[in-house]
Amino acid sequence: MKYDRRDPDEDRIRRAAKKKMISAELEDFLRYLNSPWHIIWRNLLVGLARGLGAVFGATVVVGLAIWVLKIFVDLPLIGEHVREFQARVTEVAEETRYADDFARLQSTMERIDLRLKKQNELLESLKEQ
Repeated sequence: MKYDRRDPDEDRIRRAAKKKMISAELEDFLRYLNSPWHIIWRNLLVGLARGLGAVFGATVVVGLAIWVLKIFVDLPLIGEHVREFQARVTEVAEETRYADDFARLQSTMERIDLRLKKQNELLESLKEQ
């Protein structure tokens, strides 16, 4: 016959404490679910952290890739391919600077500003009459 050293009262106390802890956790979770602002705030922070992490990670990976490719530029067999790749990356970077788009946007904003000034002058002249 095996002797069990555990106290039955101790087991009962542990079960009651575990039940109370689960009940408290469930109560906290239900309070969280009933507060939409907590959910929105937490999701906003999580999304922000994920976005910043993705941008930072991509920057590090691309930076390391470019650094490794610069090492291989002087190698005889793959150096030419690396130079072509660098030229293509530079070309894409130059194309996506959006300088033309910003110039178009600026000219559009200047035309809108001119029209608004003309309308204001017209309104002022009508008020004076």
